[in-house]
Amino acid sequence: MQIDWFTKYRENFELIESALKSSELWSISPPSDEAMESSMPFAVDTMPFENWLQFIFLPKMRQLLEQKLLPPGPAQIFPIAEEVYKNNSDARPLLDALRKFDEISHLSHLH
Repeated sequence: MQIDWFTKYRENFELIESALKSSELWSISPPSDEAMESSMPFAVDTMPFENWLQFIFLPKMRQLLEQKLLPPGPAQIFPIAEEVYKNNSDARPLLDALRKFDEISHLSHLH
């Protein structure tokens, strides 16, 4: 049976977005242009991790899918998120969604 990785990623990105919103980590205003130009991993020098997820990660990943490309991987986003939200019990749905992203990323690159 062939696995539709594009659908799995698409569903996971919806889950991440929903988890950001339910955890009250979704922002209504984007970071500044300068913040968006960060060259640091996860833009740690210019924005909170959840802003990176919302304004950089999700748009770039969805753009790859639109181009019929799988996101690069295998990914290791969950360990960073786990550290960032270690004291935020409301972030559990987001952590679960990011763990799932890492799993999909690993599996999709084995096939």
